[in-house]
Amino acid sequence: MKCKRIFVPSGMKRLKIVRIMRLFSIFMLVFTLGATASGFSQKQLVSLDLKQRDVSTLFREIWKQTGLRFVYNEKYVADLPLVNVKVDKQEVKKVLDEVFKNTAFECVFESDVIYLSRRKQEADPQEKVKEVTLKGRVTDKDGNPMPGVTVRIANMAIGVTTDVKGDYKLTMSEGVHTEIIFSFVGMKSVTYRFPREKDVTYNVVMEEDLMMMEDVVVIGYGTKAQKDITSAVGTVQGEQLMKTAGAAANTFDNMLGGVLKGVLVTQNSGQLGAAATINIRGITSPLGAGGTQGTVSSANEPLYVIDGIPFFNSKDGINPLSVISPKDIESIDVLKDAAATAIYGSRGANGVIIVRTKSGKRNEKMTVTAGYSISVGNPVKRYKPLNTAEFKEYQEELYRNAMTATNQGNDMANPLYLSFAQSSYHMEPVLDEAGNPVYEPWGESKKRIIFDEYLGLNDEAFGTVNTNWVKETQNKNAVTHQYNFAVRGGGAMMNYSFSFNASDQEGLYINDRLNRYGARLSVDADVSKRTRIGASMGYTFSRKKQGDESGKSEWLVRPDVPVYTNGELTRLSGEYDYGMSEITLATPVAKRRLVQDLSKSYQFIGSAYLEYELIKNLKLHGDINLNVFQDEMNTFYPKKAQDDMTAFGMPLDGLLNTGSSKVSNSSINFRVDYRWIHEQHELNAMLGYGWDRSFSNAESHNYQGFPDDNVLNDVNSAVSMTNKRSAENTEGLNSVYFRLGYVFGNRYLAEFNFRSDASSKFGPGNKRGYFPSLSLGWRVKQESFMENVEWVNDLKLRMSYGKTGSTNVDDFSYIQFFTRGNRDLWGNEVSLGLKSVLPNRDVKWEMTGEYNVGVDFSFLGHRLLGSVDAYYRKTKGALGPAPVPYESGFGSYTANLIDMSNHGVEIEIGGGVIRGENWSWDTQFNISFNRNRLEKLNGSNLNEFLLDYYMVGKPSGILKGFVVEKIFQTQEEVNQANQKAVAAGYDYYYGEYAGPGDYMFKDVNGDGHISDEDKELIANPEPRFFGGFFNTLSWKGLSLSVMFQFSQGATAFFESLSKLGVPMESVEREMFRNTWTPENKNARYARMVPNYYDNGTYPSDRYVFKASYLRLKNISLSYDLPMGVLRKLNVQGIQVFAGISNLWTWTNWPGLDPETVGIGMPTGMPGTGSVSNIDPYPLSKTFSFGVNVQF
Repeated sequence: MKCKRIFVPSGMKRLKIVRIMRLFSIFMLVFTLGATASGFSQKQLVSLDLKQRDVSTLFREIWKQTGLRFVYNEKYVADLPLVNVKVDKQEVKKVLDEVFKNTAFECVFESDVIYLSRRKQEADPQEKVKEVTLKGRVTDKDGNPMPGVTVRIANMAIGVTTDVKGDYKLTMSEGVHTEIIFSFVGMKSVTYRFPREKDVTYNVVMEEDLMMMEDVVVIGYGTKAQKDITSAVGTVQGEQLMKTAGAAANTFDNMLGGVLKGVLVTQNSGQLGAAATINIRGITSPLGAGGTQGTVSSANEPLYVIDGIPFFNSKDGINPLSVISPKDIESIDVLKDAAATAIYGSRGANGVIIVRTKSGKRNEKMTVTAGYSISVGNPVKRYKPLNTAEFKEYQEELYRNAMTATNQGNDMANPLYLSFAQSSYHMEPVLDEAGNPVYEPWGESKKRIIFDEYLGLNDEAFGTVNTNWVKETQNKNAVTHQYNFAVRGGGAMMNYSFSFNASDQEGLYINDRLNRYGARLSVDADVSKRTRIGASMGYTFSRKKQGDESGKSEWLVRPDVPVYTNGELTRLSGEYDYGMSEITLATPVAKRRLVQDLSKSYQFIGSAYLEYELIKNLKLHGDINLNVFQDEMNTFYPKKAQDDMTAFGMPLDGLLNTGSSKVSNSSINFRVDYRWIHEQHELNAMLGYGWDRSFSNAESHNYQGFPDDNVLNDVNSAVSMTNKRSAENTEGLNSVYFRLGYVFGNRYLAEFNFRSDASSKFGPGNKRGYFPSLSLGWRVKQESFMENVEWVNDLKLRMSYGKTGSTNVDDFSYIQFFTRGNRDLWGNEVSLGLKSVLPNRDVKWEMTGEYNVGVDFSFLGHRLLGSVDAYYRKTKGALGPAPVPYESGFGSYTANLIDMSNHGVEIEIGGGVIRGENWSWDTQFNISFNRNRLEKLNGSNLNEFLLDYYMVGKPSGILKGFVVEKIFQTQEEVNQANQKAVAAGYDYYYGEYAGPGDYMFKDVNGDGHISDEDKELIANPEPRFFGGFFNTLSWKGLSLSVMFQFSQGATAFFESLSKLGVPMESVEREMFRNTWTPENKNARYARMVPNYYDNGTYPSDRYVFKASYLRLKNISLSYDLPMGVLRKLNVQGIQVFAGISNLWTWTNWPGLDPETVGIGMPTGMPGTGSVSNIDPYPLSKTFSFGVNVQF
């Protein structure tokens, strides 16, 4: 059994004094609770009415009311007279002092144990009672001492606990044999028959109780034994999570990738504080019309429940899941099928992730844990931009292509406007199809330019330096410091936990930094034998700063200009971007370094509960939960970090954007829990009522004109406010829910769940949704015919069906709203107008039904464990934006448009390959197959901007585009294609200026002309399968863990390559020397022509690549110092560790990272959908080192 560990704080950055004082006060409160446990025990109150009872009865009654344990010599007690005690709410110490005041004995309190001993001044040296002692040491299978093990006499509350070395000593009078029980949470209990004839030394080796360790699973509104689970639930322990993701991880959502079957995790960005996208069993709401879950991707996010507090991750601002430090996580349970999630009703359609944090345990001595780690990060991949020589070579190619294109009649590509090179040319008359000259209206012959000879680059247009803008804008070896501290423990009547964490994280780009400070407190206490109360709260403050990442990607900026010129940041010429040399542009370094984009996040989650046992096995439970996420934003753009557009009459002023947002979710639940057991029958029932409200507001302001860029750049210094916006939103759910579970003979299992939600989002007649589920299970191993099958330790079959729903729509979308009208229409007077949303009185719930069958197994002495699930999920009436007649004046209309389906298989297998005295090898592998399908559009059409992303019979979020048959090699090939088009009644085959070097697209419908009707499915972001595998090798105190994550079969459109040629702009290395020229006819990509938008800029399969990958996600090596060293240092445990995250990735994806592609939920805007990729903020390859200490 290994000691708990966390990081040791050292050199922590200064916090605000007020924040330190608050956190210190909380810590001192919790510390005092643990340090004064003995005093608390003495002051516990008891009420007694005993007449002529022996002292043993007195001790037993006090134990029943307080949980205090007694250690005494039975001979002493037998000789004491009977007592009469009648007190009402009297302190324990006062009662005992009164009982023993005239005797030779006294009671000594030590924590929650009371020792009965002789008073020293009255000790009788002639005492003839002989005492015998049982002593020894308790260790785990690896020989590590186990402190806190309970050693007690069977059927009595009398005993001791082992000390920090695992030693125990139990003394009693000589007598008949007695059974002694050794017990510890998560370990198999050991029973020893003590003869009580002489002193005995008995050492105990405790083994893990695998069934017990996995016994309890957190489900909706309660817990359940793992063996009785009949639905699809995945569980990962916090300790394993740290091994799979490493110490560098800051939020648990980014740590789940590859850990659990059926859970697809995508790290969309490596930006500081960015949230991951988590999808469980496919897309159910492909369009995501809005509401609480907001955007398209978040509309398919699971519900998060942290210590009973539910909320969605909206991904706005800093990741709200950072309110929980990964080091504070005890376990994560993922509810996947409808049978498990139906109890959450309208919020459970996309699965539920339940997080349980660490807390103190009853009768556990106070432990103090601390830790520190340092991480060094660099991008998993860096682009290698073109150097100056390569850049000039590419510009030469652009110019030559411009000459050829102009000679072919493409006036837009005229190289006369490209002053960075030279050529000779002459004028020729323009001829019509008959070969006759064409004249201008005023009678002059129309002429065109013909370029004769390329004369070379103009060296004066190019610089001589060689600037790598990628290196100039990125940090090298970005450093992260993390600190942790925790105090946990408990007595007989309560348990407590306090933790603090802090991190100082440097981003991969210059001027990027995130500081985070968080604290968490939880307390549970038994007020009386029937009443339990508890509360938990967590608070996190984050401060983030970053530069401006807008504009060109740094690898596309020309490398021949320096970062600084005459001590000032260089300005780029805007001649080729805007056609005017007077326009100058800010470099990426200026934008990253000078822009101050500051944001602060305040995150709070808290809950409190009261539980009362009305009668035996009938409990009343009430809880209140609150979470508040508040963000503040302040971004200042100095003039030197902006593009100078004064030549267009636009002012160059400092700009300030401010904003704030606040989202709060509150819920109140009342429920009744009942449990009935009789012989082979077990019945569990729960009935509850829930009240949930969500409130949000946001506002933003834009200011312009500041006298100074460095100091006077606040709101009060602005000349004018140019824009302001504000919004408020309120949503609500009223719910009733019910669960009934039945177990017969520990073999046959059944559970029925039902929930009904009433939502404010829908109109009369559609407000309420009903969500039932039924699941069945059969523990085959418990049957008599399996008794002799020794290699099967457990075998359970499961099947279920359930319904869930979603409310992915704006509030009150069935009602017509009004807004301020245009002043111009009413004589500059304020007017009233209709909001642009067309109401739909028939809008209703998205409903999802799901079937699931599964099998759980454990073979070969629990060495081989696993489960297999198969499911079919059907969503009816998914909400989305429908077409609106332009003449109506409305801009949007929401309707239940789409029927979706998901079906798949999930497999998980693992176990302990080797379990030796010193060696162990544990492994786990999971793989998931999901097929998403758009079944039908219910007689409607999609918004025109979404037509290329959705096809009936295909997965959600695909991309339609053109299929490239070849690249035109000659003008004759182009002419032949155009002739066929003209014969069919069209002007040309594809584009007006098509020529050699352009793509020849496949004419799908055979009409001789390329149009939108010729688009086919070219990219599908849904992987064929995904998963992960994990291995841990241990030898004595040394442990090595290796985690792989994989995804196979997805394809995506790499949008960065679909571009026109831009003069004096660089190009991706993937395209360099790989575009068509007369000398490079076997190139993959079409010719690059300046200002030529046709052909190469449209989505085609030539820019589609496989997004499959195999990633070595984490390697973790740790060492637990031996007990001999720990004794000298007077600590319980020290662990040192090192780790590497994202060390290696195998992929054919040409961009920075295939994982950032996503999972098939486009927004309809190019570049922002997951089927398209434009290389977001890169993920980090991180090396970490640290130490954990437990006192």
